[in-house]
Amino acid sequence: MYPKIIDYLNNCIKNDALSHAYIFYGPDEISKRKIAFLFANNILKNKDEKFHPDLFSFKPEFFNDILIDLIRQMKKFLSLSPYSATYKVVIIENAENLNDYAQNAILKIFEEAPIHAIIILCVKTLDSIRDTIVSRGIKLSFWRLPLQKEDRFFDIFEKIFKSNGSELFSAFENLNNSNKTLAVFESWLKFLRTKFILSPDKKLFGLLKISQNIYFKLNETNINPKFAYDELIMSLKQFT
Repeated sequence: MYPKIIDYLNNCIKNDALSHAYIFYGPDEISKRKIAFLFANNILKNKDEKFHPDLFSFKPEFFNDILIDLIRQMKKFLSLSPYSATYKVVIIENAENLNDYAQNAILKIFEEAPIHAIIILCVKTLDSIRDTIVSRGIKLSFWRLPLQKEDRFFDIFEKIFKSNGSELFSAFENLNNSNKTLAVFESWLKFLRTKFILSPDKKLFGLLKISQNIYFKLNETNINPKFAYDELIMSLKQFT
């Protein structure tokens, strides 16, 4: 579960290099929440992990009157000295739901943060909150999307993607013998898109572009499926 992020956050604590603001962004809601609370409890040295007087968290909805009250509570919470820890930590889940009043308040806190204040914002995308807030926080990406295990091709694709030898031909030959070419290419594109979201690079970008073009040919022309696989194999060898 994001070992590099966890190691980074642990080192922030270990080296006494904590920022007043962290922004966890991406579609992996479960991991964002788990790591946010893990980080907060490690900062506070909270072994109980259920309650700590120096931890305040909330999950804003679209009810403005309730949200305003929560923001006021948060500001008061941070204005007080820590009760038993060195820091006071606030976790805001679904921060994309913060209205203008709330974002103004948080921006002001960021600008005038007490030395003991640490705020963790969890958002789906960075563009869902103000640039002025984004620029003041440490940004950590949670873009891992679980591979769809129900897709029977994904394990094969992983081996193909990592291969650069003659086994490419036999792997695709086996797929071609027992499956519809269009279905294979649909799954291949899904596989590439998932990997690109997790770790975008030139190889994946190039493969996606070529694979989309081959898929278009399969849909719109009478291209021989064997030629489609040959073109894909050559593009894989080109990017290895």
